[in-house]
Amino acid sequence: MIAQVCDHTLNKKLCGTVLETGGTASDFPGLARIALKAAMANASAIFNHVNDLAHTATPDPFVRQCLADCSDDYQDAMDQIEDSLAAIDSRGYDDVSAWVGAAMNDADSCEEGFKSKMGYSSPLTDMNAAFHEICTVALAVTNLLIEM
Repeated sequence: MIAQVCDHTLNKKLCGTVLETGGTASDFPGLARIALKAAMANASAIFNHVNDLAHTATPDPFVRQCLADCSDDYQDAMDQIEDSLAAIDSRGYDDVSAWVGAAMNDADSCEEGFKSKMGYSSPLTDMNAAFHEICTVALAVTNLLIEM
C-alpha cells in the first residue's frame, strides 16, 4: 500500500518515511490517518517554533507582525488537519482534500508574508516547505480514497 501511495508523490523517499514511521495501517484510511498525524505534529512544532521566535525576535515591527500572522496561520492549519482526521472516520474524503489544501495555503501565507516587503526573508522557509511536503503525502492517500 505504501508503495502505491508514494508512487503518486514527487518525494517518494519522504512519503515512505512518513508512512513507515508513523505506525501500522491495514488500509488506506489508516495510512491517511498516519500522514495527517505527521502533518499535525509538524504543524504543532512549527507553531511552537514561531511563538518562540516571536519572543526573541528583533524589535522590527514588520518581523513581529509576520510571526504573529504565521502563528495564526499555523493555528488554522492545525484546526484544518484536526478536522481532516475527523473526516477520515466519516469517509468525508473530499473534505479532507479541501482542508489539507487549505492548511498548505496557510503555510504558503506564512511564507509570503515575509516576502511582501523588500529585503526580508522568512526564517521559516525550510519548515514551511517540509510541512507542505508532508501534506502532499496526506493528499496522495486522500486522492486514492476518493478514486476508490
